[in-house]
Amino acid sequence: MPHPDWEDLSDFFDPDEFATKAIITRGAEAVAEVFGIFDDPTDVASLGEFELEHPNPRFVCAEVEVSLVHAKDVVTIEGKAFDLMRAPELDGTGLAVLHLATPNVIHDAGL
Repeated sequence: MPHPDWEDLSDFFDPDEFATKAIITRGAEAVAEVFGIFDDPTDVASLGEFELEHPNPRFVCAEVEVSLVHAKDVVTIEGKAFDLMRAPELDGTGLAVLHLATPNVIHDAGL
């Protein structure tokens, strides 16, 4: 199904405005570098009286930019690495949502 051509997504994901760069890697190989909107889980979105909280970070970007991205890839945003929890979620309008999680890290406590 063709995507709507009524909007140029590159204008929406302009880094000079409010987009953030994400570097997506698989192992040691870079898979993609994309611009999108990073949604921090500590931010609370509100609509009138209602507030929406989501437990994990998300990254919204253009669908065509993440066609080679798979679940378990690593997404680095603003120097912080996240695990990609599942394949990009496509919304049918040309946008994709990457559902992220902070990686589990075992720290050496020096014991």
